[in-house]
Amino acid sequence: MKISVISYGATLVSILDKTINREMVLNFDKPERYKSSDKYIGATIGRVSNRIASGRFILESNAYQLAVNNGPNHLHGGFQGFDKKEFDCFVTENCIRCTRISPHGEEGYPGNLMVEIIYTLQENKVIIETVCQSDRTTLANLTNHTYFNLDDDKLSILNHRLKILSDQVYPVDEFGCTYNQPFSVKSTPFDFTSDKRIGECLQSTHPQILMARGLDHHFDIKSAGIRLAAILSNKDTRMLIYTDKPGMHVYSANYLDGTDIGSEGLPYHHHSGICFETQYVPNSINFNQTIAPIIQAGQIQKHQTVFEFQRIEG
Repeated sequence: MKISVISYGATLVSILDKTINREMVLNFDKPERYKSSDKYIGATIGRVSNRIASGRFILESNAYQLAVNNGPNHLHGGFQGFDKKEFDCFVTENCIRCTRISPHGEEGYPGNLMVEIIYTLQENKVIIETVCQSDRTTLANLTNHTYFNLDDDKLSILNHRLKILSDQVYPVDEFGCTYNQPFSVKSTPFDFTSDKRIGECLQSTHPQILMARGLDHHFDIKSAGIRLAAILSNKDTRMLIYTDKPGMHVYSANYLDGTDIGSEGLPYHHHSGICFETQYVPNSINFNQTIAPIIQAGQIQKHQTVFEFQRIEG
């Protein structure tokens, strides 16, 4: 396999299976297209992925107001999140290391945050490690926003099959903001405990699916340490997702609208990819600080997510 990363947004632009000459992700053929797109394709998201209600939170008795860039809420780090920042990148034989310092006050966040994103290729595994350290207590909930599609044509993920090792999912409000009432996936379209066709979920009339225009929800993953979180497959390829983070936000490209033209020369439409954004519970700083992505001053936060690719024989 071969991976490619650009310094803009520490963006993962390619995962190429050279044995079948197939790209596994949605991408662009020119770096400048990443700058003009607002869909976060392949980007590193930070400081905090997903939404923070009203862009406000209280930390150590101090109130903070972040940039509000998505309706009434703060999304994916603000107007100039990590996806729009240049990283210093260093390449070794099988590793691409991307670093930057997010200064105190950037998009409203406290503390100077040192960030390192490490992409490692080990045979059929793509390992993404994040390392963060701040000089003040702050928030850090980084994720990767790659859109996966295991087919050659990249038209749709409706016929992909998905298994998620989670029995609870968090609902969202009409603005896509997560709130603190997780519910059981049992007897709902969110039940992926046995693998099923993604279209079965996306074409349902469940109020949460209709409100979000598809999957845009956080699945709780309770076990500690790095573990299998999900399996995505098509007719000949299987991708296993492992993580040591407490959950995974699954997003089915509900807002791709055909304006972004991929490297294949075709427009990316609704549900043409799927993201597995491993992270802490979105907006948890506002309803449960015991599970929120808080980093104390001087503390080092390390996390790892692994995408493993396998061929399906026969």
